[in-house]
Amino acid sequence: MWWIPFRAARLTAHVIKGIVLTKSRGRRSDESQAKLVREWHERLIQILRIKVVIRGCLPASTAHFWVANHISWLDIPLLGSLAPRAVFVSKQEVRSWPVIGGLAAAAGTLFMQRGSGSNGARNAISDGLAAGRHVVVFPEGTTTEGSVVKRFHARLFQSAIDAKAPILPIAIRYLAANGKLARAAAYIDDDHILGSFLRILASRQLVAIVHVLEPIVIDAPIARDRLAAEARVRVLHAVQHSNDHY
Repeated sequence: MWWIPFRAARLTAHVIKGIVLTKSRGRRSDESQAKLVREWHERLIQILRIKVVIRGCLPASTAHFWVANHISWLDIPLLGSLAPRAVFVSKQEVRSWPVIGGLAAAAGTLFMQRGSGSNGARNAISDGLAAGRHVVVFPEGTTTEGSVVKRFHARLFQSAIDAKAPILPIAIRYLAANGKLARAAAYIDDDHILGSFLRILASRQLVAIVHVLEPIVIDAPIARDRLAAEARVRVLHAVQHSNDHY
């Protein structure tokens, strides 16, 4: 695994750049900051040798409410590199992750405390959609190893209903070079960010399959529980029945 020290050196330099980026946030406009963070995410994916394969069509200008299954901290830079001017809603624990948490905050991520009220999140989501920005959430509220999709919590869907924003289900899968599910990418249980980085650095290559599924258009009254369940079914089907090749 001769490549590990080489990748680690490049990753360290990029992490330092990320720290500088978060410290100097106040000197730039929100638009400029969002662009720089997106570029940082793109470069991180490249350094980690994550091959990104997109199935389906990413939305253009119309603001969509992105709902994705959650496997790893990698999901944030992965989708952050694809969604222009995106607003993320993530669990509070992400805020304390080294560099990734700081960059997520610098990009305008809203961190939610488990069990807390959802008014703040709903307002931020509504504001983001009204401003024409894509809003990205991980409605499982936790991470999995990638073969299952847990129940989608419905309360955050209310803002999309109120705004009549299209729901964009996203199914994420990480595959190893042999085409099998890459357990090395998962960030679950009592995992630590350093150990996760080392596993990924040790992988010769990981492939991130991003299934962009058919949007759910809200053109009639619908209960948020039903909407969340429909989005989950679409993501689950893509996770469990896709025959990915690359």
